[in-house]
Amino acid sequence: MKYWNPHNLKDEYGNPVDYVPNFTNLQLTLQNNLLKKFEELENKISIIIQGPLNKRSINTIPRYLNCGEVVLSYWDQDDKKLLEKVSGKVKLVENKIKDVSPFLFKTRNKNPFAYQYFTTLNGLKSASSNLAIKTRSDESYPDLNPFIKNMKDNMNFKNKDGSYNWFKLTCCNIYFRKDKEFKFHPSDHLIGGNRSRLINTFEKCLHKCKFGQTKYTTPEQLIGTSAIETYFDPLLKKNDIANPTISSSLMKKHFSIVRIKDLPKCTWTSSYRQYHELKGEEDWCHSINEIDS
Repeated sequence: MKYWNPHNLKDEYGNPVDYVPNFTNLQLTLQNNLLKKFEELENKISIIIQGPLNKRSINTIPRYLNCGEVVLSYWDQDDKKLLEKVSGKVKLVENKIKDVSPFLFKTRNKNPFAYQYFTTLNGLKSASSNLAIKTRSDESYPDLNPFIKNMKDNMNFKNKDGSYNWFKLTCCNIYFRKDKEFKFHPSDHLIGGNRSRLINTFEKCLHKCKFGQTKYTTPEQLIGTSAIETYFDPLLKKNDIANPTISSSLMKKHFSIVRIKDLPKCTWTSSYRQYHELKGEEDWCHSINEIDS
């Protein structure tokens, strides 16, 4: 036992230590095992499918299950027969249409923002992972690996001040708008990040709906401002404010973009396109660094 150093410890000069006591080795083994478990928990992902039950997303669930747990957050008036093929494989969250009434308000487009926020929030609360991705039930993203990589890259990126971008949210580029077109306008089709962060964001969205705090009149802008305003900056020691004079820098701080062209075989849709199957990109903001161009 003269040369006993299973963890390859080195002295202050960088030379291997000849002998390490058993108790020290046991402590190091326990710490390494705990670290591994924490890293596994930190990287677990929940996929939240929100909105009316739709064959398009249900048929993609086997692919989503390769990423982690799947939560279906749907409505009590949906066709429940669509659940038969995924029964026992996913978490089911049934939302009641009547429960949304306190959050409804009229907009110029009569757009029912609150329905999206409601199913998203309840799906997120029912999930169990550290990370989460919210997707629409009428869309399909069979390969989310590039999107997940971006989320984890954000989480692990260390800034010059020593802080990490764990709070940053990843979006796809569908209708992500440049600052000159719409301020604080991320995409609401595919959003991912820290689950607690997303819960706070969508709780804020519903709060704004309920109390008429709707200065920005698109559902995406409410998400954008809510994400910013629910972040407490540890360096500034205060919550960020959705200040329109610095909107592009705030969006760069809080959001990143993954293009749908980099998500193989995905299908997206839109209400004013009659929910037809769409695949190509349009004139959106394709990179967060383009937002002020």
